[in-house]
Amino acid sequence: MPTPNHPTESALDQLQQAQQGDPEALADLRGQFQPALENILLARGTERAEMEDVLAEIWSECVPGPGAKPSLLVKFGGKFSLLSWLARVAINRLIDRQRRGRKQADGAETDFDDLPGLTPVPPDDVLQAILRESLGIAFAQCSGANLTLLRLVFLHGLTQREVGRMVGWNESKTSRQLAQAMDGIKSHTLQELKRRDAQLELSWEDLLGLCADDDLSFL
Repeated sequence: MPTPNHPTESALDQLQQAQQGDPEALADLRGQFQPALENILLARGTERAEMEDVLAEIWSECVPGPGAKPSLLVKFGGKFSLLSWLARVAINRLIDRQRRGRKQADGAETDFDDLPGLTPVPPDDVLQAILRESLGIAFAQCSGANLTLLRLVFLHGLTQREVGRMVGWNESKTSRQLAQAMDGIKSHTLQELKRRDAQLELSWEDLLGLCADDDLSFL
């Protein structure tokens, strides 16, 4: 059965056509995702005019431009759902617009991000920075024993049976302890994410996909 992360063949065909600039395919995608994206931005307290500007900008960039400029859609890697990817782009654009708006309101004459010698976070990497920082805080709250367990299994590739032998546990207890550690990471990460941005709604699976996506140059 198709899932959001495993679209049907027809959906993939439509995406490929849209990436190539096919007007009908682009219109279909816009009709399919525009209402959900509007709700996501409006739920954040965004003014309708600003929401419309953000989405109009994104959809315009989905059309291949002059000089062989590719569609924004070609950067969709398929690691998570297209809706989640578009929502990420939209939220990032909104965050950046609001950040720039606050700078202007404060009367800042100099954009310190542009000063030489600094390595600013690209505006559209803001969301990924929030995700990574939330994960980091979750790991910091993990007990030493659980953190060691996670490292042995996921970094060093030991099996649960091998880990159990090292610490004197049977395989069942090792499995329960590993599940407990993972549940703690998940819970603390989502809590921290909600604390940082109450309107940000992401599933755990989408969060992992976003953090794993290293190709951010397109944003």
